[in-house]
Amino acid sequence: MDNSFVLTARIAKCSPVRYTPAGIPVLDLVLQHESQQRENGRDCTAKLEITAKIVGADALAWQHRENTLVQAGGFLSARSRRSGIPILRIQNIQEYKG
Repeated sequence: MDNSFVLTARIAKCSPVRYTPAGIPVLDLVLQHESQQRENGRDCTAKLEITAKIVGADALAWQHRENTLVQAGGFLSARSRRSGIPILRIQNIQEYKG
């Protein structure tokens, strides 16, 4: 099964980098998106906020980048074993130049 997700969004919030017990850096983000989309022949505003996570070396590179417009790609997963709330697990991220 495929689970891929790409979103252009603004980094609204960066939490401080934390480390797993194995010493791997983890950065928790909040991404905000707003765009005009076409649905059933009509324009609609798509507006959302989603929690995201970067694991590994990219976590250190993106830790102080609030308000940066990015294109983030990865997969959706449950936040934890006990929570079904989705989170974007970012596998690739780059600054969006338009």
